[in-house]
Amino acid sequence: MMRSGERTGRSAAARRAARRAAVGAPLIAAAFAVAACSSDIMDGPIHDTTRDYLKAVAAGGSAEAFHGQCGGKPGEDPLKVLAGEGTGFTAELTGSVESGDTATVNVSITGTDKTPSPYNVDLRREGGTWRVCGISTGSVHIDVD
Repeated sequence: MMRSGERTGRSAAARRAARRAAVGAPLIAAAFAVAACSSDIMDGPIHDTTRDYLKAVAAGGSAEAFHGQCGGKPGEDPLKVLAGEGTGFTAELTGSVESGDTATVNVSITGTDKTPSPYNVDLRREGGTWRVCGISTGSVHIDVD
């Protein structure tokens, strides 16, 4: 019988790998199940900011905390741009492009009329944090090489 602190002969790295495999397999399976249910699997700071911003707007709350200085060109009020969608709309991120300190995320928003509409959210990195500079109708063409 092994006592606490005794080694099994396996290296510390091998023991950690075995623990990760035991815990990781169910997590990987769960991740694939979520991905199969949702096409909104984009992950990164620009995507997180866009999702949080749109959740605040959909809830009818203020999106002020997400806005930046945007080079002195503040974006249009999102509540005005999205007025026709109604509160409680859903959003799916459909594409994105990032270049240096600017980015655009294409979004499909489904409002009260249940019809998806394309929008794009423009962002700028300010002080290391991504800020929303505007939202407009339509999508930006994103080349994928």
